[in-house]
Amino acid sequence: MAAQAGNPPIAFQTSKAERTAYGFYFFGQNVFYILILNFLQIYLTDQGITAAAVATIFLVAKVWDAVNDPLFGVIIDRSKPKSGKFLPWVRGSVLPIAITTVMIFAMPASMSLGAKITWTVIAYLLWDLAYTLCDAPVFALTTAMTENIQERTVLISIGRLGGMLGAMIIALGVPMLYPNIGWLPTAIGLAIVGVATMFPITGLAKERILSRKEEAPSLDAIWKYLKGNKYLFIFYASMVVYFLTNSAFTITPFFAVNNLGSAEAATALLGITILPMVLLAGFVPALSKRFGKFNLYVFSVIWYIVFSVIIYFAGYENYPLFMVLLLLRSIGAALTGIMMFMFTPDCVEYGTFKTGERAEGITFSLQTFATKLMNGLSASLAMAGLAYFGFVEGAGAVQSAETLNGIWFMYSIFPILGALLSLPLLRMFKLRDNHVQVMAQANNGEITREEAFKLLPEEFHFK
Repeated sequence: MAAQAGNPPIAFQTSKAERTAYGFYFFGQNVFYILILNFLQIYLTDQGITAAAVATIFLVAKVWDAVNDPLFGVIIDRSKPKSGKFLPWVRGSVLPIAITTVMIFAMPASMSLGAKITWTVIAYLLWDLAYTLCDAPVFALTTAMTENIQERTVLISIGRLGGMLGAMIIALGVPMLYPNIGWLPTAIGLAIVGVATMFPITGLAKERILSRKEEAPSLDAIWKYLKGNKYLFIFYASMVVYFLTNSAFTITPFFAVNNLGSAEAATALLGITILPMVLLAGFVPALSKRFGKFNLYVFSVIWYIVFSVIIYFAGYENYPLFMVLLLLRSIGAALTGIMMFMFTPDCVEYGTFKTGERAEGITFSLQTFATKLMNGLSASLAMAGLAYFGFVEGAGAVQSAETLNGIWFMYSIFPILGALLSLPLLRMFKLRDNHVQVMAQANNGEITREEAFKLLPEEFHFK
């Protein structure tokens, strides 16, 4: 008990340079991700593509994800490159995401509407595949860089901090760039920044946990692993449900242009939304240790619900009050966004302890799939909402009062529906940090399973 109360410092297996490069990788990754997540929809509607068509494109991409993400996880777990299990994929991820991002914004304005939709579908599906390549392996890499659960939390926190910094810069910069220099020059410039910041990890990261030499799992074994890892499904299901109605990010550029009157207003909205993520990321490991990672996560969901209700009824006519309430709501969203990926390594250890199969590639590819599914479906649902409320496409189009009210509804209170529905699922998630640490020690051969059973609740006593 004394050792626990003393909170001894983490004995890092990774170097400071590795941890820094890990953060920079996510900085660059979010340069691409936020450009697409936050601004693709307004770019497409500016090109004359209807909101309903954009919603359909996003939905089609999620069907594609259902195939390519789990398949890519199988490829990772079955591949045996000499230079590591995950690093070769990380090294090969940098250029494809940059090329496909530029391709999306290189669509000729002179094309017919049908040709524009075809171009968008092809380019977006290729981008989606490139994003899988740059996302699943880098998260799985944490399980090979260190076996220390707290150090993995630190690594993921650093990654989230880097990602949030990248997200903030893009969110603040793009609304000021594209009205002045155009979409394609904006995309090319940001692609250069993204490549430069993602590249260092390719030479600095090391895979240390290489002692597990298993045969590649069969598809039947993979299915049994997934069925046996119930907490993987419970947590990812809660994530998808939570973000399904989280339309605020998608609606922000439309709310800025139409309700607040300028594209540049999106800079302030996105900035104040992302600022808490940057400020809180460095404190999350300490807060998680103090209050428990799971408890902090649930608290953040409830906080978001409460302030979404307040902001809806307060309205946005009083702009200073609106911005204060938006900042407070963003604290809950920030904690949720920072922490949601910290549970995936825990599910890896749980799945290994229960089934004997250490399928990091499958697990982290499912994480990527869940991430793209929830963001894609929420974006599709948000665009369908715009279409329902009568949104008129085209740069400079005038929206009706009903459409403006619909935009406000989708921006302010609609997101709480998924958050409320996620809470019953979270009640079913019983895996905690102290359980995971014991499982990791047993999985790595530091203690026997019998010794682990003595330290774990009966629910985790597997044969």
